[in-house]
Amino acid sequence: MTEENRNEQEESQVTEDSVDAEKSESEVESTGSAVFAFGDEAKTNFPSQVEAALNYAASNKYDYGPRLRNAELEWNVLSAEQMANDIVRVNLQYTPTTGFRGDPGTEYMDIDAGGAVLARRQLTTPKENRPVVLMGITAFSVILAVVLISLMTVFKEEAGDPLYVAGRTLWIRAEVPEQQLFITYAGADSNGVLYNWAMKPDDEANNELVYVEVTLINQTSGTVNLVVDEGAATLLDGDKTAFRPIDSITRAYSAEPAPKFNVPGFVPLWGSVKLNEGQQVTGMLVFELPAGSSFSELRWRASDSVTIRYQ
Repeated sequence: MTEENRNEQEESQVTEDSVDAEKSESEVESTGSAVFAFGDEAKTNFPSQVEAALNYAASNKYDYGPRLRNAELEWNVLSAEQMANDIVRVNLQYTPTTGFRGDPGTEYMDIDAGGAVLARRQLTTPKENRPVVLMGITAFSVILAVVLISLMTVFKEEAGDPLYVAGRTLWIRAEVPEQQLFITYAGADSNGVLYNWAMKPDDEANNELVYVEVTLINQTSGTVNLVVDEGAATLLDGDKTAFRPIDSITRAYSAEPAPKFNVPGFVPLWGSVKLNEGQQVTGMLVFELPAGSSFSELRWRASDSVTIRYQ
């Protein structure tokens, strides 16, 4: 074989190898086995892995925490990525199906060729926007939903009732504190649209929420302006440890109804309140205390100084 023929043969082989490589890449694209795909393309390219991830997410909602593990959720496929050893990483986002306005949660799962879930990781949790409607409820709740009522009849003091106490300007009644892990309730905005709201302790493992229904009555001459905030009252437990109320407006988030934790007639008592002579306002103060706490007294400090004892 001459040197010229040998060179021609080598060049021909190189050309054939290049053609084969290009053909292989073309076949990968035509068969839909790209290493990274988004949305519907991910479902098409990796159907079994995507289906396995969606089924696993729907059947194993414990990773979403107590707020969402029993909620109705919906999932969207963000992407799927081919990893080593025939493993596909499926990225999902999820949100509650109703009553949610905010950023979705995201997670990924690593799925093998047989559809088994090898790893799962939560990247972000759904973050509820603090909607304008909720901020509007601050004023709406203490003015309308809580209801300022011109008293047609006087709230009469019952002799010996320790829950009803008269201060210098206000007569106050504070019901016995009630405690539970979560608080859920229905509340309307200023347009009359009904939403489901929920609150939970910051420390769910050790604490619970305590709510106290408080009625404030102005039976003096003149107007009483008061601000219900963290300094408005303190709740003392059995060891005389004082706890301040939490902001029941900003701590609330929209959630699915949970009858077990529903508080009928719950209205947050928070914000600025104006009471003219002969008017009253009723709402709930919320506290976070260690689970199983007992209660000794409530000390009211907004525009008056009153102590109601429970023991």
